[in-house]
Amino acid sequence: MLRTISLMHDLTKILSQQMWKLLLLLCLIFAFQEIALGQDKLLEKQIFLQEQSISIEEALKQLSKAGEFTFSYSNDLPLKKIIHLNEGIKPVSNHLDNIFKGVLVEYIEKEGKILIVLGKKEIPNGDLKQIIVGKIVDKDSKIPLPGVHLVLSSDKPIHGTISDSEGSFRIENVPLGRHDLSASYVGYEGRTIHNLFVGSGKVPIVRMELEESITDLREVVIMHEINKRQPMNDMATISARKLSSEEVNYYPGAMTDISRAAVSFPGVMSSNDGQNHIIIRGNSPKGLMWQLEGVEIPNLNHFAEIGSSGGGVSILSNNMIGNADFFTGAFPAEYGNAISGVFDLSLRTGNIEKHEQTFQIGLMGTELMVEGPLGKESNASYIGQYRYNTLKLATLFGVELDNIPSFQDLSFKFNMPTSKLGTFSLFGIGGYSNELGESGYDFTSSMGVIGLGNSLVINEKTFLKSVISFSGWQYIWDEEDNIGTVENPIDYLYRSDVVELSSKISVSLTRKISPKHKLKSGIIFSNTGYTSYLGWHSDTLYNRFIDPNHPLHSDDIRYSHSYSDADGSASTFQAYLSWKYRVTPNLTLISGVHYLQFFLNNNYSVEPRIGIHWQFLPKHSISAGYGVHSRKESLSLYTGTKTLHDGEEIHPNRDLEITKSQHYIVGYDFLITDDLHASLEAYYQYLYDIPTYPFPPYFSTINFDYGFEGNILVSRGTATNKGIELALEKYMSNGFSFMVNGTLYESKFKNYQGEEYNTKFNGSYAAAGLVMKEFKIGSRKQNILGISSRIIYTGGFRYLPTDLEQSILTNSHVKIWDHGFTEKATDFFRVDLQVNLRRNKSKYTSEWRLDIINLTNHSNMLEKDLDTGTGRMVTLYQNPLIPLLSYRIQF
Repeated sequence: MLRTISLMHDLTKILSQQMWKLLLLLCLIFAFQEIALGQDKLLEKQIFLQEQSISIEEALKQLSKAGEFTFSYSNDLPLKKIIHLNEGIKPVSNHLDNIFKGVLVEYIEKEGKILIVLGKKEIPNGDLKQIIVGKIVDKDSKIPLPGVHLVLSSDKPIHGTISDSEGSFRIENVPLGRHDLSASYVGYEGRTIHNLFVGSGKVPIVRMELEESITDLREVVIMHEINKRQPMNDMATISARKLSSEEVNYYPGAMTDISRAAVSFPGVMSSNDGQNHIIIRGNSPKGLMWQLEGVEIPNLNHFAEIGSSGGGVSILSNNMIGNADFFTGAFPAEYGNAISGVFDLSLRTGNIEKHEQTFQIGLMGTELMVEGPLGKESNASYIGQYRYNTLKLATLFGVELDNIPSFQDLSFKFNMPTSKLGTFSLFGIGGYSNELGESGYDFTSSMGVIGLGNSLVINEKTFLKSVISFSGWQYIWDEEDNIGTVENPIDYLYRSDVVELSSKISVSLTRKISPKHKLKSGIIFSNTGYTSYLGWHSDTLYNRFIDPNHPLHSDDIRYSHSYSDADGSASTFQAYLSWKYRVTPNLTLISGVHYLQFFLNNNYSVEPRIGIHWQFLPKHSISAGYGVHSRKESLSLYTGTKTLHDGEEIHPNRDLEITKSQHYIVGYDFLITDDLHASLEAYYQYLYDIPTYPFPPYFSTINFDYGFEGNILVSRGTATNKGIELALEKYMSNGFSFMVNGTLYESKFKNYQGEEYNTKFNGSYAAAGLVMKEFKIGSRKQNILGISSRIIYTGGFRYLPTDLEQSILTNSHVKIWDHGFTEKATDFFRVDLQVNLRRNKSKYTSEWRLDIINLTNHSNMLEKDLDTGTGRMVTLYQNPLIPLLSYRIQF
């Protein structure tokens, strides 16, 4: 039932069979988009003019004749003025700059003509500009901060602005490109947002939170930034980083998927090119928790299986991501129901200045995003995105696909500030995916979330955040096989239909007692109604069963069986308390506790957490973290049924304990230069109360990346993960950045009898490298050519050996489970390359992007399987070289 869902294999077929047709179609579509939106083609046209002294009128005639276009202008222009032309081949815009030197004019291309307007605005050198808008608030109380000085330190000459009484600011005439935006305020620690990208097609919207200083409140305090990727959540001390949508967009091979981008980080690995499941420090991928806008949500991926945290591709478009914190261990106390990692995401807030649109098309899908203000004076905004993808279109080009996957998704957010009741936000996200397989299966996965949030500043020291949400998730698998022979066929009809509908409420209260002390507490309650059916039936066996004279009749033939057939509801309650104590400006202690109770079986977990961060020298710091963490299994696992010999049906796994783990982490950080950072982390994780088989082969579910198991289980398993991670990262400066990291680790589990074996995910070592370079190109250096490459090298994961004799005898792949994963796949190696071109025009920004996945066409082992035709084991491989072309325009 559980098959590898791989959009990439289908893309490979399309590209290999009909690449030229697809590329031609994409080019035609992209060209149409450029023309339809008025690209300045004529102004960029290269024209040769001789050196001479003539009138402006005559110069325009020569330029018009040479370029085969016309000008339109009024007689107010100084047409008789004598100017001097320099000889050479230049863009039309450069010739016009020379012709009208000292004259205030603007050039507008329209309907094949160039309009020349006198005295509209001065553009001394033709450079395009943009604005930056945003808001500054206190980090703890969220109160707006007026009078904050904001400076674009990367711009020469340096310029900036001051926030108004509402904490809002607006910086005009910002040159295009990357900038460092610094904020300083008396009594607060300064903060800088690095590498803020400014393009002509979209107004950057910035929200900065400043933390009150615990030293002299009359001064602005500037601290050394050890880690410029520090997460938004200030309760994290270690194993956490911020991940921006800009990074995700330009990580080669990530396909703008946040999970695939995370594979670039230390201790994070993927087991399959065709899936975006991530393995964090040797843990099963199912240990990851997704949170959106402050509330836990179902698996945020298309083609998601029961109990998994990954799938084929993310449901949330990268264009919609606001901030993202990624945790790989010792999470702050507010996060529960997670063992391996946490993705804490927020949606972007729409532009309050003007209406904007983003259109994107490529082989992975077509999407449209709109955003803008809801009113002129309300500061309310909207943003929404729809994406549609189907490889069915490839069949129009004669491409034959074994599997036909398609998906679509939608997300939105309305942000509505009020004068007395705080800020309300209405948000939602949903996705639908389906795959039809040549072998006869029909797989559907869908999810949706809608929520209402409120952020309320109670007073200058207290902040309240509330979220109520409703979510749903469904998994359907229909498959028909012949388990008999061609001569005596026996149909086997398998069906899974799992539906979960949840309501959640989350309330958190943040109280700043003083600049040194901060408390954060909260409660989370959720109720999930479920309907779960997993089973099979056979009409052929049924017909034989009711016919006693049938030659294949037997009294013990079963013609139907259900692994799970249940419906009901289950509630979960969580509560937490965190205390942040800034002992000195350089020493911070964070402690807390999380409580989780699962009312289906009344199991609970009390989870102490503690972290410490000490910057003992201006550029050196050490951190440590400890925490107990737990995660529920999928509801289908708890509600699964088992039929005893006497025919009684029981739910043997309903009373399983919540799986738990203890994290121990210590780390060292060194800011070598202002933009070069080195870090070292060592970790040990002990997992316990893991569901295991109490009978041979004594297997443990820690090795599963999905969540259903139809056998009897007991909470007697344990496991350990330990390792060390080293990373060196150069932040983007002067158009160049890189990151390189390596991990050595060990992942082991113990079964019901206490025997220790390798887990499936014990690859022993991993390394990743990422390099990016940007070049400013064009006559005015306002376009950007980016080239980036990523290298991934990991030790091969483990797999179960094959009982070849039994496999040949039964004509099916029979695995030996008794001694765990004794076989090891070959090492994984992949090089990805991305080339992107961003072109800034007066009214929009367009972008071409080419991703080449597996640039060297390296053959990476996926698994070994039995060839039933030859009776031999064959090696199946992962994706070969795949080019992905996309185009995006923002206007």
